[in-house]
Amino acid sequence: MKKFFIYGGCVSRDTYELIKNENTLTHYIARQSLISAASKPEQRILTDSLPPNFNARMVKGDIQSSLFPKIIQKSKDIDIFLFDILSERLGVHRIHGGTYVTNSTELVSSKLLSNFEVPRTLIRFGSDRHFDIWSNSAMQLRDLLRSKNLLEKSYLIKANWTDSTIQGTATPRFRGLDAATANALYERYYTQLGLLGFKTIEPETNISLSDENHKWGPSQYHYQDDFYNKIIDELSNS
Repeated sequence: MKKFFIYGGCVSRDTYELIKNENTLTHYIARQSLISAASKPEQRILTDSLPPNFNARMVKGDIQSSLFPKIIQKSKDIDIFLFDILSERLGVHRIHGGTYVTNSTELVSSKLLSNFEVPRTLIRFGSDRHFDIWSNSAMQLRDLLRSKNLLEKSYLIKANWTDSTIQGTATPRFRGLDAATANALYERYYTQLGLLGFKTIEPETNISLSDENHKWGPSQYHYQDDFYNKIIDELSNS
């Protein structure tokens, strides 16, 4: 039995779901761009009105930049730090003063920014500005994990998006992006993480297909079981 810290989107989460009975979940953080995670907490957005549910907790954690403190707090209880960078697709808001929050659907639904009058700028995923800020944040993550002797226990899932299911149907597109375009935008992010020393697990293209019967429905980043089993095999052999 191993203790997992999961950071990222549905890829890491869905992988862990298949092995949760034999392992322990130390902590799970989602909907938090690495840029937001490395930012100072944004204390001017009031979160008291948020309901006590999962989506609201993730929004609050993002605003509070919870990833790094949680790694420090839980460092003695982590055997595997499993992460993906799917949340980067959302982009981030740079808020006047130098803080960042993730442009997640959950943040939009919360309406926390509806009456928030501090100026902000949307920085889109794949832009040079996004990549430059993100690269610095990735270095900070690497340095923190190394300082806690967790870098060797860290595994990045490289999830290539797909436009097809194993049934031969088309997947819904995220904000109009086709898989080839999304994968091209992601490539330099994965390259940078490799240069920083992160071990990468990349399921083969021929099994990187969605499934109409996926628990959360077909998506460009909801995959068939063979995809997740490949990740599990790699983790088991590490």
